[in-house]
Amino acid sequence: MEKNTYRLLNIILIESSFKRASNIDFSNKELKNNIDIDINNNVNKNLLIVTVSLNFNTTINSETIISSEIKMAGSFEFSEDNSIPLESFGNINAPAIIFPFIREHLSGLSMKAGIQPILLPPVNFVELAKKEK
Repeated sequence: MEKNTYRLLNIILIESSFKRASNIDFSNKELKNNIDIDINNNVNKNLLIVTVSLNFNTTINSETIISSEIKMAGSFEFSEDNSIPLESFGNINAPAIIFPFIREHLSGLSMKAGIQPILLPPVNFVELAKKEK
């Protein structure tokens, strides 16, 4: 492996659930989407496993009408002398690589549930890492 690199080995789906109410009024102005993202890192020798968990729900007047939990993990091989510190890569770069797969999965689940695709907004993982500190 080249020096100063992280190499993506794979991204896998760990967990996925999706629930929706049978009757949803999407014209309701009180419709609110809530997104929570959690990132966990595990290092074993020269392997970094980053798990990104998404909790998503849509509420109308505090009643949950759509909910989904998705957890995906990416494994990355790395060398000891990287220009990007392991903590930064694990909390910023790796989740930014994994998150588009989560976005695509949720979009596909929502279409299969007979509703318009749920399109998650992009996430600024630099800002998210700052908030976590």
